[in-house]
Amino acid sequence: MKSKNNKNSYFKKLKKHHVKKIKLYKKAWKDSKGNISIVAAALILISFLILSIIILNVSLDEIHSNEEAISSNQYEYILNDYRRNLPLLEREALEELSEEVIKKKTPCTNSKDDLKKIIDEKLKAENDEYYKDYGIRIESHVSSIENSSNPFAVKIKTYISSVKGDLSYRNILEDDVSVEGLRDPVPILICGRDPSFKYNETAVEYGYSLSNYLKDNGVENYLCYINATVPNIVKKCPYDPYKHHGDGYAMKNCRDNGYYHESRDGACYMCRLEAKAGCEHYGFETFIIPHPTNETNLSSACGSDHVIFSDDIYPGVEVSYYNENGMNEILFLDPNGHRVKYGMTDHTI
Repeated sequence: MKSKNNKNSYFKKLKKHHVKKIKLYKKAWKDSKGNISIVAAALILISFLILSIIILNVSLDEIHSNEEAISSNQYEYILNDYRRNLPLLEREALEELSEEVIKKKTPCTNSKDDLKKIIDEKLKAENDEYYKDYGIRIESHVSSIENSSNPFAVKIKTYISSVKGDLSYRNILEDDVSVEGLRDPVPILICGRDPSFKYNETAVEYGYSLSNYLKDNGVENYLCYINATVPNIVKKCPYDPYKHHGDGYAMKNCRDNGYYHESRDGACYMCRLEAKAGCEHYGFETFIIPHPTNETNLSSACGSDHVIFSDDIYPGVEVSYYNENGMNEILFLDPNGHRVKYGMTDHTI
């Protein structure tokens, strides 16, 4: 009986021990599940943070790239604007020089140097303005002024360098600056101090100044050029080839419009600023128009400006290109030169 009680007591203790262990295992399992959840949550959070950092970095890189692209595009746009304005600035400088020469009736000693100084001053002012407005440093100056293959233009080369932050630019730009629309300085520089000399926006009226000049240079029949006229504004003649001046009233139209013509003997515009009507460069010429006359078979100095204002004034014969009320509008052209060039050998009116 005692042995049986002892056995029951043993089993009770054993069962109690197992129950306790099971409770411990359950508690451990619950604790383990809690720890796993915490770890999993931590890993998810860390992954999210890492992903967020990656996305943020990518976004910042894109923003930075966009900012760089915008900055680069703005820089290029501003430089393009600067380059577009350059020919306008150069033309403005050329016109200022021309007007100064005409106003003072004093020729340039070196027209290219004078023009370079004016352009460089304008470039400095322009560069200061661009730095003030856009924060871009620009350095520029004229590197050369040359004759263009087009006699009605001047070739100007300008060195430009620029810096803004990490962006930079350096180049030599070349522009053909037109001289059309500018006043011809030759008439006023050579005859403009004579009191009978007059001019307006379109034409020069020589009065007695040209006939006096021709008389001083030993030209016969200098009186034919009393009250002669000549264009005041450089305009390229559209009649090409020039022999078509002999067709109908083409020469009349040409003279009424005051056109200039390409000429290997005529002066370029830069040399005209130095009071030269002829030079070694490929230039242009125009005709000095005598006062209308009812006389025929006249002769005097050839009417091309580069002939009249040269050291070798050669003669021309009367060529009438228009008649009205018995008065002939004439030119004096050398028979084998200008008369042939302009198709006036068989011209009749």
